Amino acid sequence: MVQKKLSIHRPRKKKFNKEYFGHYLAGLIDGDGHISSIGQIVIAFNLKDYKSALSLRSTIGYGTVRKVKDRNAVNLIIANKEGIVKVALLVKDKLRHPIRISQYNSRLTKLFNVRKTLVDSTINWDTPWFSGFFDVDGHLRVHLLYQKHRPNPEVRLLAQIDQKHNVLLNQIHAKFGGYLGFRKKQDTFYYSSVSYKNCHKVLKFFDKFSLQLDKSYVRYVIMRKCYLLVQEKKHLQEAGLKKIEKHHKKLKDMI
Repeated sequence: MVQKKLSIHRPRKKKFNKEYFGHYLAGLIDGDGHISSIGQIVIAFNLKDYKSALSLRSTIGYGTVRKVKDRNAVNLIIANKEGIVKVALLVKDKLRHPIRISQYNSRLTKLFNVRKTLVDSTINWDTPWFSGFFDVDGHLRVHLLYQKHRPNPEVRLLAQIDQKHNVLLNQIHAKFGGYLGFRKKQDTFYYSSVSYKNCHKVLKFFDKFSLQLDKSYVRYVIMRKCYLLVQEKKHLQEAGLKKIEKHHKKLKDMI
């Protein structure tokens, strides 16, 4: 049952100021990036976010976007000293993944003479860090669960994140609710939620701090439309259910 109302008026997509952009960029690096042994800063994106990766490169002012061989992905690689130092200063004290923090402090400080970043894995929810993290490592999906004894499918609004470590997922779970699990075969942890109440919390966050990658933002817009239909109980009516089925197909086609 939906507990709170989400505004029918979707906020416009917002670009971040320099301070917020630093938090967002740190979220991207924490989500699916790394700092190599030679100090290069690399962020991985889905191939469908190629244009978004180019846009990010333009905003930073440095870097190269390259297709990853045999993978449906591209990397934004920042390799020159000026670009590395600029990104290092932008994300300083904003990284939250323990491994990224360690890479920053053991590699960038020695190679480029930048000061160490803060060793703190506590997520700051008053910044767009989570938007960056979710942009590269999160998924929004609509599941339609058909059962023989029910005339209409059960509509589930899914938010999911996969990570090799659970230190950040634990905090995300505490913030939004949901479920934490471990896939032994893949050796990965995952966060998931199908609760309408939790979906409301996630969408409210992205209303405030916009997702920036084109693919993620479109998924958020579609998911928001589905939530509004559920909010007004229109998913229990034929016309509303048909709309959700169309949204469901759009999301599937984007995978």
